[in-house]
Amino acid sequence: MTKVKRPDHIKFGVEELMELVGLFNISADGRKAIRGVLDREPSAPNAFLFRYYNEHSRVVELEKAFAAHMKCRYALGVNSGTSALIAAMVAAGVGPGTEVIVPGYTFFASASAVVVAKGIPVIVEIDESLTLDPAAVERAITPRTKAIVVVHMAGYPARMDALREIADRHNVYLIEDVAQAAGGTYKGRRLGTWGHLGCFSFDAYKVMATGEGGMITTEDEWLYTRAQSYHDTAACWRPDRYGRERKPGELFCGENYRMSEMSGAIGLAQLRRLDGINKGTLRAYNQFRKETVLPAGVRWVEPADPEGLCGYAAALIFDSFELARKAITANIGVGGLAGGGARGARDWHVYWYWEHVLEQKTATQEGCPFKCPHVKKAPEYSPDMCPRTKDIMMRVALVGLSPADTPEYVSQMAAEFTANLAKAIA
Repeated sequence: MTKVKRPDHIKFGVEELMELVGLFNISADGRKAIRGVLDREPSAPNAFLFRYYNEHSRVVELEKAFAAHMKCRYALGVNSGTSALIAAMVAAGVGPGTEVIVPGYTFFASASAVVVAKGIPVIVEIDESLTLDPAAVERAITPRTKAIVVVHMAGYPARMDALREIADRHNVYLIEDVAQAAGGTYKGRRLGTWGHLGCFSFDAYKVMATGEGGMITTEDEWLYTRAQSYHDTAACWRPDRYGRERKPGELFCGENYRMSEMSGAIGLAQLRRLDGINKGTLRAYNQFRKETVLPAGVRWVEPADPEGLCGYAAALIFDSFELARKAITANIGVGGLAGGGARGARDWHVYWYWEHVLEQKTATQEGCPFKCPHVKKAPEYSPDMCPRTKDIMMRVALVGLSPADTPEYVSQMAAEFTANLAKAIA
């Protein structure tokens, strides 16, 4: 069989999820967009590099285009996915004495954003979809619960209908962390629009990359206003910027999380590629699954919605830790925790390495928010608090795929992987 070479501009990262997502680099259109910002003659000196007081703002243009693409009412550009999460938490009223449910499998930023917003993270189990277990969420809700953060890890959509029903029934906010799943869907509806707030990341390792950047989506004008105020030091870009507070909770001090015009320009170019990227990876994913023959002891992770996942990672789950360890350490193109974690390091995508939370570490000795007088009782954190999550993640492995992978390359990859996996775990 003739050896098919993967295109030179594609990096085949297999040991860590962030490497897998990093396949999608800035396009030629993105570079052209940067030049367009720098070359534009501004209507006022230097105005073209700042989104406000700028009738040609690329950030504003991106917000409108992103909202239209996601079919939501509001989109707010910010400087990172973490900033999006923090601003969304504040908008939802997370603060002293409140609790926010987060999954045990997500990048640490999903939990740290809760602490930055002065809330208490409540870590709960995932299921074999690699996303929040709705039953575990139901058990974790208390009168102090303010929000649920659902994370679509590795581009796998969560069970959004069940989670939204739980949130609505308990009158708590549902915040979607869509950092690893931009463009994905659940039952035909865009991820990031099922929740009260959606939070996207556009850093260099994400599906839609602008170097740094993020986006908040919502249908709610009040949540949008509060997130907007917080993201711009309470500059209060309201219908009447200098008017009095329309109702309590509108005016308060905030941070500076504004998106730069450069990120806005690149984002416009990348947004035009987003559907193509997702179609390309999903095509490669479906072909890889169809043509790969799995040996006994391993099966595919089944997504909550096979048509809605992003497809850049094909996840497998082994019957035992030992089988997963054999496959991951055999250097056959899979990555996972059973082989020692990402590059042999502690992996901040799993809760038992979040010592910042587990040990309630804080920047000052006062220990807020964990020791805030509004907190009746902080959760009892431990590395074994979510045993099902730990068991699942120690048996999961990921195979990276790219939208540039041709059918010929995927066929070759599937054939080689089939042979190598069987040999590795024999």
